[in-house]
Amino acid sequence: MNLFGGKELLAAIPNGLELFRGFIGGALSILILLLLGQWSHHMWIMAPFGASCVLLYTVAQSPLAQPRNIIFGHFISALVGLVCLKFFPINIWTIAGSVGVAIALMQYCRCVHPPAGANPLVILLTAHTVYYDWDFLIFPVLCGAVALVLVALLVNNIKVTKKWPIYGLALWETKK
Repeated sequence: MNLFGGKELLAAIPNGLELFRGFIGGALSILILLLLGQWSHHMWIMAPFGASCVLLYTVAQSPLAQPRNIIFGHFISALVGLVCLKFFPINIWTIAGSVGVAIALMQYCRCVHPPAGANPLVILLTAHTVYYDWDFLIFPVLCGAVALVLVALLVNNIKVTKKWPIYGLALWETKK
């Protein structure tokens, strides 16, 4: 294994439309979350949503970038972070364990979304400066994730051959 120049190929350079979609999708998503926060006086944004935008607008066809994964992944991971915050002392074991539990639960629930793995870290590492209560699951986690999905539904379906999403929020598989 050579980390500095093996024979693997880099990903193709995106075309102009893909670059524009990434720029507009990411900027518009974050702008809308910030504006909704100003308008409603609720927090609609958190740092992991920036990473969610990267997946939504660069690899939208990936299972990691589907509505189910974004919404449930963020919700489950934030819930784990809040449970650890409310019921366990914050220490290196709780912080590390919360990320592991969040990953395992996302895997079990089939809603893996890598940016959501940061949610327990955001909660536990900033708990000394930010007050987190259970309503954090609604604002910003759930409402923000839903808003991201709605913006992506618009942006990711402009001039494309493959429609987004591949699958939605189904809690179970349906037979064809």
